[in-house]
Formats: sequence, structure tokens, C-alpha cells
Amino acid sequence: MKPAVSHAKRKKSGDSLAIRTFGGGCEAEIVNLWNRCLTRDPVTIDTFRRKILLDENFDPRGCLTAFSGSEIVGFSLSIRRRHPYFGAGLEEGKGWITALFVHPEFRRRGVAKDLIAASESFLKGVGVREVYVSSYTPNYFAPGVDVDSYAESYSLLRKAGYKKHERVYSMGRSLLDYEYSSDADRLCRSLHSKGIDIHMFEPKYIAGLLDFLGTNYSGDLFRVALEELRRDPGSDRILVAVKDDRVVGFSHYEDEHFGPFAIDESLTGMGVGTCLYYRTALYMKEKGKRNLWLAWASGHAKDFYYNRGLRVTRRYEIMKKDLQ
Repeated sequence: MKPAVSHAKRKKSGDSLAIRTFGGGCEAEIVNLWNRCLTRDPVTIDTFRRKILLDENFDPRGCLTAFSGSEIVGFSLSIRRRHPYFGAGLEEGKGWITALFVHPEFRRRGVAKDLIAASESFLKGVGVREVYVSSYTPNYFAPGVDVDSYAESYSLLRKAGYKKHERVYSMGRSLLDYEYSSDADRLCRSLHSKGIDIHMFEPKYIAGLLDFLGTNYSGDLFRVALEELRRDPGSDRILVAVKDDRVVGFSHYEDEHFGPFAIDESLTGMGVGTCLYYRTALYMKEKGKRNLWLAWASGHAKDFYYNRGLRVTRRYEIMKKDLQ
């Protein structure tokens, strides 16, 4: 079934091009083109449905497909919050473009330009004043634009008026050579002498962990922990730092993905983060994980991970445009 509502039409080089809102039934064709274009960020149909169609903020008016005749040749997804997101609330006035791609044979014909314009028109019509590419949580596909892998898209967005908001990085390392560290172990023992210990998560920490995150990290970190504990209240994918029976830090992993990760800011510089990371990485290796990677780091966090052997694997730019 083809989407029914046309936003814009353009004729160029003999092709009849139309942009339409999502109407259902064309997921397989969109996903096939997605995986052809966004080769470093492939999705499955299940992922498309779960992270897009089942997102509580999904609005079909912001899910746009470009057609040449009956063939889908481009896609964009724009979104704004329709429901409050934990501590972030509605983030009124903010919107996001989280996916954008065009069939290689239909590039440089104005398709992407029209998709961006239609996305911005939708967002502006629902009260958005600032558009980001693409720091939306929880269902983002990449933190921003991969400036190396998708240089053409990066250039196109710059020409469309998008500017750098923040540079972020994916990082990773092999765990095959990750071993016990006497220095890190001494650090953990010194923390113990100060009343701070690193523990595998137990259900007795549920209330303390959620209170710590709700107070200090009430957005996406709180959401990750809450969903993980709903999945398994005794999760073995969480470690906690505890001081005087109070949770002051936590780390989470899923398969080989490390994060999120957080400590009480009042304990910065004491080595709590180092010890928590060290114990988590060792545990991941014990569980048979061969690699450790994280999707998003910037600033001091990037330096922290670099000093622990992680290296940059991808460079992203979160881009922003103010709508007039």
C-alpha cells in the first residue's frame, strides 16, 4: 500500500517525483533502501517498527517517503515530543530529524532538499523552533551525522542551514587483551577504606538506584535503568557503586555495548568512575564479550575512555537549525 498524502512534487530529468506521508505497508521497501544507503547503520523491519512506528511520539505526517512513480527513492523521519519524557518533559519547541537518505541514483536531483523542506514544514507547523540532527532519545539511530561515512549528507545539511551544535564520538576496544590491573585493584581497595564499594546489582538496590538516577540523571539514564529493571528486577547487566548503603554510581551493559554510566558528581576525582568501569569491563569479559563499545561520548567523557584504552571508531556532529 502506498502512502496517500502528497506534500510536494518535482519534475526533473524526466522523472516525476513526489513526497508523501507514511501510510503503512511499505516498510520492507523503506528498510531495503535504508540498508543500501545507511550502510553503517542498518535496521531490520522489526527495528523499524519498534523504534519508529511504535515510538509514542511517532506522527505519520513527519515520516516522509519520496517516490519516483511507484518506487521509493528517499526517506526522512522528523519527530517532536507528544508525551513527556521523564525529567526532560515535552522539550517544547524542539524537534529532531533522525533519519534521512536518498537512493544513490536519485541524488543531486533535489530529493533530499525537498525531504528536508517537508520535514521542516511539518515541525514548524507543530510548534518546533529548533531542529536537531539527531540527538533525540530514546529511539535515535545515530547520535548525529557521521561526518566521515556520510560526508555527502553532512554537506547537504550544512547547505540547508544546519550548523554544528556538538561533536560526539563512538568509541571501543577489544576485551581479548583486557586483564586484571593491580593499579585499578588498589584503587578499588582504597575506595573501600573510604566506605565506597562496587557491587553487582541486587534487587535490594532498586529503590536506591532509581532515587540516585531520578535525582541526578532524570532523563535517558533513568529510562534505561527503569526498562532494564522491568525486564529483570535482578539484572546482572548493572553494577552499582555504594557509599554508606546509598547508591552513588552505576554502570550498565547490553551484549558488547557499554553504557550508560554515571557517578555522583560530588565524588568526581576520587576514582569511583575508574573502578566502576574497570569492574564492569572485567565482568563483561568474564561473560564472554570480546569487545566493548559505546555509542556516544564527548568532552571529558571522551578523554576518560581514551585513557582507558578506548579509541574513536566514528565521529558525529549533532547539527542544529533555528526555524524562522
